[in-house]
Amino acid sequence: MLDKIKEVICNFVDVDSDEITAESVFTSDLGLCSLDFAMLSSEIEKEFGVVVNAKTFAAVKTVGGLMNYIKRLI
Repeated sequence: MLDKIKEVICNFVDVDSDEITAESVFTSDLGLCSLDFAMLSSEIEKEFGVVVNAKTFAAVKTVGGLMNYIKRLI
């Protein structure tokens, strides 16, 4: 699952997927802004077939946190 999440993230930021870890912070490590994060939530919905709660999703700060969030939805 981590590899798929990394692939989706790389569509929004110019970061090599090898540099993304579960501990990577979306804002400080990966440089995502609020617009990127909103678009990321839409892509996560498409990629994993889940419905993302915007408020809960906004509280996710790391790639690992996103992975755990998705696991709870599927």
